[in-house]
Amino acid sequence: MIGLIGIIVVFVMVFGGYTLAGGKFGIILKALPFEMMMIMGAATGAFLIGNDSSVIRQTGRDLPKLFRGARWRPDDYRDLL
Repeated sequence: MIGLIGIIVVFVMVFGGYTLAGGKFGIILKALPFEMMMIMGAATGAFLIGNDSSVIRQTGRDLPKLFRGARWRPDDYRDLL
């Protein structure tokens, strides 16, 4: 859950700052699919080049945990007290 919140904060800050600086948001929306394809493709390629196959496999297994949420609940912390 915290990962999703972090992604939202990044997008709001980047696009909000661009808009507040006088940027035209329509230009961003028109170029967005191609820009995202280039950025994500470059990031994925760099990740594949820079890591061993074991790291890549482990990342694939661990990626869903980012969006799954906390493993521990508030009741678990109270039980420790």
